[in-house]
Amino acid sequence: MNKMNIKNLLTATFAAVVFSVSAVLADGHLKYSVTAGNIAEYDDVLTPGQKAMFSAYPDTFRIDVYESSPACTAPDDVLALTETNGTMVNDNEGFEVPNVGQIPFPNPTHPQHFVWNFRMTGSYISNAQRVGTSTNVAADGSIIIGQQITDIVFPQNPDTQSQYADNNIHAMFMQKNIGPPRAAGVVTLVHDFVDSYVQPRKAWQYSPATRRVRRTPNINYDTVVNAGGGLITVDQYGGFNGAQDKYDWTYEGKRTALVPMSNNAISDNPVELTHSVNHLNPDYVRFEEKDVHVVHAQLKPGQRHLYASRTFYFVDDDYYHLGLHDMYDGAGDLLRTYLGTAVMGKWGASSATECFTNGEFTFDFATRSYSGNNVFGEAVYPEIPTYNGAEKPPSFYTPDGLRRYAR
Repeated sequence: MNKMNIKNLLTATFAAVVFSVSAVLADGHLKYSVTAGNIAEYDDVLTPGQKAMFSAYPDTFRIDVYESSPACTAPDDVLALTETNGTMVNDNEGFEVPNVGQIPFPNPTHPQHFVWNFRMTGSYISNAQRVGTSTNVAADGSIIIGQQITDIVFPQNPDTQSQYADNNIHAMFMQKNIGPPRAAGVVTLVHDFVDSYVQPRKAWQYSPATRRVRRTPNINYDTVVNAGGGLITVDQYGGFNGAQDKYDWTYEGKRTALVPMSNNAISDNPVELTHSVNHLNPDYVRFEEKDVHVVHAQLKPGQRHLYASRTFYFVDDDYYHLGLHDMYDGAGDLLRTYLGTAVMGKWGASSATECFTNGEFTFDFATRSYSGNNVFGEAVYPEIPTYNGAEKPPSFYTPDGLRRYAR
């Protein structure tokens, strides 16, 4: 656990300003900066969540916009399988495609096509072994840092070696918390299915307090993530995951927005520099003008969820990166906003333009706090992520495998 008081945070912020010049040089040419003083000039490229950040933190929040990097591209083997759209089935809770492992909807025509394309980007790789960092920043600037060891296999990927009897499995996920101390030792196993109508998600959890493995039926929807400081729901993990059945989905068009891209500075600098009071340190967040597809989700009558409505901003490329996400309460007020940062061509990527998510940050307006999840990089944790490496055997991703791994 790492706690940092305001005095240390101010020192870190000063250091960040000193080192920001090198970050700018490494990341390309700065085009312009959006501040509370000139926000009206950029109204057409800002989202409600970004405008709310300027309103809440006018003296410190800033968006630095750089020259655009190339579009993120899917690996060649995935593109080779991708020719035509699949078909959504079972009330859009699943889909069928000509080739397993392809981009589900290369020519999206329905709002949920964009959701499916984003959800399935995980299977652009066969497996992952990584140590992610979680960051919870209180309103006073104090930070609690945690780490989670995560192993994931994606059976839908054409290069996955292991054989699985169930073709509906999207991912099998094992995560062990190694910090902060209150969460250390908790291990979670998840079987995530493509079609939740046919097979809802299965999950098991080991608790060091009881030394028992128990089935956990509520690892879904708006259950709160252990490492999220109370700000991250399960279906926010990875940007968005799980069943889509609680919402009615509408497509609100394509537009240009300022989204975080090529965020190497978050990987290459310690948390004490990249995280400032109330929001990330603007010196270390790189934005670009990108075309995005705007998809809105409205809670169906009779359904319950913490977020009565949500607006998603998916980048218009092979990755369908969820760069921005606004979350509203039942009164229609903006409750939280989300920033999804990404890196390009790192950590064994198959090409210079293959992208990986590198940080999911949720900012809560009521508490003026924020939480980060899945933050990776050498400066954050010395062990860098491994993608498409040696796979764990199928037996690892079972309740018995969970018991063996936890103890």
